[in-house]
Amino acid sequence: MLNNKWFFSLEVCEKNMTSIPAGAREFSFPSKNIIDLDTVAGTTGKQDDECIVYNEFELESDKNLAFGCGADWWFDFYLNGELLWATPAAGNGDSCFADSYIFPGKGKAGKNLIAIKVRRGYASWTLAVRELKAAVCDSTSPLVITLDTAQLTGPVKIMNAVNNGPIKGRGDQTRGNMPLWQAASIPYARNHDASFCSAYGGEHTVDVHSIFPDFSNDVNDPASYDFTLTDRYIQETFEGGTETFYRLGSKIEHAPKKYGTKVPPDFQKWAEICEHIIRHYNEGWGDGFEYNIKYWEIWNEPDLSSGREDKKTWQGTDEEFFELYKVAATHLKKCFPYIKIGGPALAGNLEWMKQFLAAITQYERTPLDFFSWHIYTSSPRHFGTKGNIVRQILDSFGYKDAESILNEWNYVRGWTTDFIYSIQQIIGIKGAAFTASCMCEGQHSPTDMLMYYDARPTGFNGLFDLYSFKPLKTYFVFLIWKKLADLGQTFAVDTDEKCGISAVGATDGKGKHGLLISRYFEEDELPAELPLTIAGKGNELDKAKLYVIDEEHDLQEVPFWRDGAGNIFFPMKANTVAYLEF
Repeated sequence: MLNNKWFFSLEVCEKNMTSIPAGAREFSFPSKNIIDLDTVAGTTGKQDDECIVYNEFELESDKNLAFGCGADWWFDFYLNGELLWATPAAGNGDSCFADSYIFPGKGKAGKNLIAIKVRRGYASWTLAVRELKAAVCDSTSPLVITLDTAQLTGPVKIMNAVNNGPIKGRGDQTRGNMPLWQAASIPYARNHDASFCSAYGGEHTVDVHSIFPDFSNDVNDPASYDFTLTDRYIQETFEGGTETFYRLGSKIEHAPKKYGTKVPPDFQKWAEICEHIIRHYNEGWGDGFEYNIKYWEIWNEPDLSSGREDKKTWQGTDEEFFELYKVAATHLKKCFPYIKIGGPALAGNLEWMKQFLAAITQYERTPLDFFSWHIYTSSPRHFGTKGNIVRQILDSFGYKDAESILNEWNYVRGWTTDFIYSIQQIIGIKGAAFTASCMCEGQHSPTDMLMYYDARPTGFNGLFDLYSFKPLKTYFVFLIWKKLADLGQTFAVDTDEKCGISAVGATDGKGKHGLLISRYFEEDELPAELPLTIAGKGNELDKAKLYVIDEEHDLQEVPFWRDGAGNIFFPMKANTVAYLEF
C-alpha cells in the first residue's frame, strides 16, 4: 500500500500537512522500517529541530487502515490532513520502534497523503513507521483463537522471574508472604535494589560497598566483609523456592550524595572483592554457603547516567565503565568457569549497547554469558520488538550464545505527570493484563528470561499489597505461568492480527494442556466486551475448565458455552486474563 518513495522537508507549517512542498527531498526507508533523519537532512541537527516526512499512495476504494509509528522523540501523524496520533508531551519515552504507537485510519479511494511532523530529541532524530493490517486496530471484530496442540513450538521459558525475594514474617511483626511466594514457584529473584528494603536488611544488604564497607581493607581477610544480613536475605529467598540472581554493584541512588555508584578506585581490587563474595555464597569461604548461584551481574544501568549531570547509577565515564566490566568479567570467569557472568543491566540506550560491545571486543573478547537490559512501557509489543533488536545486536558482535535477559520491566505510561497513574495501574487489573500480555510477547520473542520489577514492598509491586502482603491481581498471573511451566512445552496458537489479544498454550505431551489468554488495552476508554471463541481439534476441549482474572475474579472458575462443533466461547472484557485448562 505505502509508496516506496518518501519525501522530507524542513518547511514545517500548517499548509504543508496537506501537500508535499516543492523542493522536498526524496528518500527511501531501509528494510527495517526505521531511518535516521539526520542522514536524510545531510547534517546533525540540534534539539527541537522539526521536519515533515511524506508518503503519497493510492487506494482503489475506501478502506480501513492501521499504522505503527515511533520517533525520537515527538511526532504528529496526519492522514489526508486529519491528525491520527500525536506522542505525549514527554515524548516517545523509549527506543524508537515502528510499533511504539499503533492506531487506525480511514483511507479513501484515489490519492492519500501521510504527513508526519517529527521533532528531534537531544541526541537523535529517528523515525520508524510501517503499515499494519486493519484488524490489529479493530476492537469490534469477534475474536477466534485456533489451537494446534500437536504442533510444538519450544519449551515454556522463564517469563516469571522477578526482582527481589519473599518477606518472611518475624516473631513480633508477623506480616509476610512466604506461603504465597512458595505457591507461585518463582524461579529466580534478582537482588537489585534490595538495600532499599528494611525487611531484607536495608543499607547493609547485597551492595558491594555494603558488604565490603572499607575499600582500604584486606580483600583476602573475611573480617573485611559484612555478610550477615545478606546471608539471611539469600537464605530466605532459597527457602521460598527461588534461586538468587546476584547483582554486583549498587542500588540506584536518587539522593544528591552518592555512596555505591562511585567509580571504584582500583578495578582489579573491586573484581577480587566480588570474587570473595562469590566464594562466600558458592564455595563456603568466610563461613559461607554452597548455593551454586549461577547468574552474577556486573553493575546496573550505567547508560542511564551517560552524558547527564545527575548521575544516579554510574559516576564515571562510559569508557571507565567499559574498563571495569572488562577487568571484572575476565577475572571472575577465570576464577569461576562454571558461573554465568554478564550485565550491564542496560537502561535502554541501544547505541550505548553497541559502544559497550565494541569496547569489550576490541582486543580480546571479554566474557559475556548473558546481556541484561530493561524496558518500562505501556505497550507489550515493545517486548518482542526490542527483544529482536537486542538479539540482532548481540549476534552481530559475535555473542550468539549470550542469553538475552530482560531483568527489569513493568507498566509505565510516563515518568512525570503520568507516573502516579502508572503505579496505580500496576496494582490493579490493568497491570495484571499488561503483565500477562508481556509474558506472552516475551515467550514469542528471542528473549530468554523476564524478571518483573519488583517483588519487594514498593509501588512497582503488583503481586503483593504494600501493607498486608496479600495477593494482588498480578500474583494470579504468576500462578498461571507456573501452570504453563509445569506443563513444559508450548504449542501453536493462532492469535495473528487479533486486536488486544496475546496468548500462550502449553502441554505436557500426555493429554494435559493449558492456555493463557490476555486481552489488554492501554486506552482509558476501553473497547466493549466481545465474544471470544476457542477452536480446538476433535473433542480435546470437552472437559475444559475456564478461570478468569478480572475485577471480580481472582483466577476463579467461570461458566462458558459451546457451539455445535465443540468450540468454546465466552464474553471477554478488555483488560481481562483467562486460563483454559483442558
